[in-house]
Amino acid sequence: MIVRCSNCRTRYLVDPAALGEAGRRVRCTNCGHVWHQTPGTDAPGVSDSRVAPVPLDRPPAWAGWAAAGLFVIAALAGLALARNAIVTSWPGTVSIYDAVGLPIQAPQAQGLRIVDVQSERVKDGDRIILLVRGLVENTTEKGRRLPPLRAVLADEAGAALHQWPVAALTRVLDGGQSTPFESWLEDPPEGAAKVSVGFVADGED
Repeated sequence: MIVRCSNCRTRYLVDPAALGEAGRRVRCTNCGHVWHQTPGTDAPGVSDSRVAPVPLDRPPAWAGWAAAGLFVIAALAGLALARNAIVTSWPGTVSIYDAVGLPIQAPQAQGLRIVDVQSERVKDGDRIILLVRGLVENTTEKGRRLPPLRAVLADEAGAALHQWPVAALTRVLDGGQSTPFESWLEDPPEGAAKVSVGFVADGED
């Protein structure tokens, strides 16, 4: 059947079944006028009839795209918020979070141990360089992500004099693997007698 907008007189070709027995509210796609259309006699002139007007209870096309966009945003937010748990379960994902600049909190170092820590003082002209090296071992059968490492320089009594971050060769260890680390400190403070390397726990700076 043919219906016509009472505001701009635009004609539309409509399937009467889409209106139902009681009719329904529709909107003119040309001028936006809204009216209640019931099944009835065709409007005169069918040659220039357009497509059917848009029913008001039909969701607009952009609603689907908006819903899809919201779903993607929610999924990305979930991946960001749960990143620490995800990296703990799948250590290899740490490189992805690194690439997008999302920090990862250090997990507990269960199953990881630091061994063979060695230090050496080297003279370079008028400077003294303290070299520190060692290994981190994964004693478990599962892949583990390494927490950050930190070296601490102390005096004979054990009082900390200086500390600095130490970088391991890799941040992810498969089961049973180990990775070396090495760092250096220029002109260590007077009275320094002991050096230790440990993991930085969650919440520590």
